[in-house]
Amino acid sequence: MPEFNIAFTSPAHILPFAHIIAVVVFIGFQANFLLMAKFFMKNIEGDTHKYQMIISMIKRLGYAIYGSILVIGVTGMMLGKQNAIKNADPMLNTILTTKWAVWGFLLLNVVYVTYRLSKTAKSIQNSDYVELHENLIVTVYYFIPLNIAFALFAAYLGVSYREF
Repeated sequence: MPEFNIAFTSPAHILPFAHIIAVVVFIGFQANFLLMAKFFMKNIEGDTHKYQMIISMIKRLGYAIYGSILVIGVTGMMLGKQNAIKNADPMLNTILTTKWAVWGFLLLNVVYVTYRLSKTAKSIQNSDYVELHENLIVTVYYFIPLNIAFALFAAYLGVSYREF
């Protein structure tokens, strides 16, 4: 029986595609979260309905963010092991190590944002609007832009690695 080499099903094409799509989803949803939260946080003081709406939207986006960071990690691990000759170069090995450090930082940052948002949900139940607003401000104005900046840096490193 003849063996068919169909380029569309080659792991050399599927893995980079899945990795790039996961990075686009991660950065896009983080940016979406940032813009959405900034829009809804205008004139929000004391409006529990808006706070609950923001938190429910964040939870939905969170599932996609966790899924994309998981896909980034799995496909990144497989892509890093595909070319042993490329990995022998110390410069490229440094790029990969830096990308893994950035991925670990992003994962920890996403987990911390989830923790802050769970504190925000508890603040709604306790009617503590000062802590609620403070948790949202810290998350929206500091941690989400930090995630976007580091994800863009990791994407740049990925392009640099691919071009070597």
